[in-house]
Amino acid sequence: MSDRNAMSSRAVIRLVAGREINQRLRVKSFYITTGLLVLFILAVGVVTRLAGDDDAPGVIDVAVVLDEAGDVDADVFRDVQDALEASAAAVDRGATVQFFDDIEAAQVALEDGDVDVAIDAVGQRALFDGGVDQEVFAVVQQAWALVELRTSLSDAGLEPEQIDDALTVTPLAAESVGGDEGPSGLAVLTGTLAAIMLFLSLQTFGTYVLTGVVEEKSSAVVEVLLVRARADQLLAGKVIGIGVAALTQFALAVAAGMVSLGLSGVTVPSEVWSALPITVLWFLGGFALYSTLFALAGSLVSRQEEAQTAAAPIMYALVAAYLLVFIFGYVPESMASTIMSLIPPIAPLLMPMRMAAGAASLVEVVVALVLLLAATVATWKLAARIYEQVLLRRGSRISWREALRLLRPERAGRSGASAKRK
Repeated sequence: MSDRNAMSSRAVIRLVAGREINQRLRVKSFYITTGLLVLFILAVGVVTRLAGDDDAPGVIDVAVVLDEAGDVDADVFRDVQDALEASAAAVDRGATVQFFDDIEAAQVALEDGDVDVAIDAVGQRALFDGGVDQEVFAVVQQAWALVELRTSLSDAGLEPEQIDDALTVTPLAAESVGGDEGPSGLAVLTGTLAAIMLFLSLQTFGTYVLTGVVEEKSSAVVEVLLVRARADQLLAGKVIGIGVAALTQFALAVAAGMVSLGLSGVTVPSEVWSALPITVLWFLGGFALYSTLFALAGSLVSRQEEAQTAAAPIMYALVAAYLLVFIFGYVPESMASTIMSLIPPIAPLLMPMRMAAGAASLVEVVVALVLLLAATVATWKLAARIYEQVLLRRGSRISWREALRLLRPERAGRSGASAKRK
């Protein structure tokens, strides 16, 4: 029994993958890049939280001057406070009230910035320091009207319970009859960032696979490896090994993204929370598909200078899929976007964005995953056959057309015999 057959296929792949993992994780730049990426993502969440706190409207402080305000009735205070709180809640703000004995004292508080608005009940005025804040004015105007109405109903002889029943109304429900509202800005942003991270990771680690294959082929290391392993085992081990390193970095970035969303303090739709972890799954599928093709491209050349040229068709396909995200991703519920997100080379980039926007159904996600898996398996089988035929060939670059011709049984047989003679 030959050395190559002495070990099981799984053991050989595990050894090759372990070699790739150790090689990638020994490089300091991997840790530096990963650390900087995680810190950047976390910083975005912190900055968003700080900016949101600065921009978020706070509590409206209201000064109220009533006739004989020095002895304010508890019912009056409750009515004014309740009316202000109800009115402010309509614009997602709170409200507090302070009563003053005279208008001069209220104006001093207004000028000192202790209150946002002063209501002169006797003169029926709302006083502002400087320009009139229209939102605050609308809040106090509505509250003033509510208090006046409650006073009028009380003067008419209604009991407090009857007044509460008369003023309790069921709010209108807002519905759109012109179509769906579309994805939220946060969902679009999250999906876009996920697509960018996927693209950069696929490009970066796919290039590692490309250059690694070329380096082994040009240095004749592959001849030593082929003594112990088949070409398809080398291909699988290299893709899995580099994929583990890539997945480690990408998973940390996704985890940092989830923490960053929590730190940001913004309201995150449930679709975004569910889409982010599944993005790791899309990365695995996309990496398996593209890195297999990158490995095949590396086997077609013998020099690093020719590697980018050989990988150009794959890079064009990856860039095209990335650009389609920005064309169809912002209309995630359209038929074109749905169809594009099912196509295997595009699905890893576009489907996470549609999922974050809540536009992808479970059936669509499952179908896209199945198609991606089938395309990856088919690509790996075809690539393994070509990989075995061309891995030991050196000299001029092998074109993709010539490589595809090797899939023909008669050509594969002649090429294999030629390689053995050499």
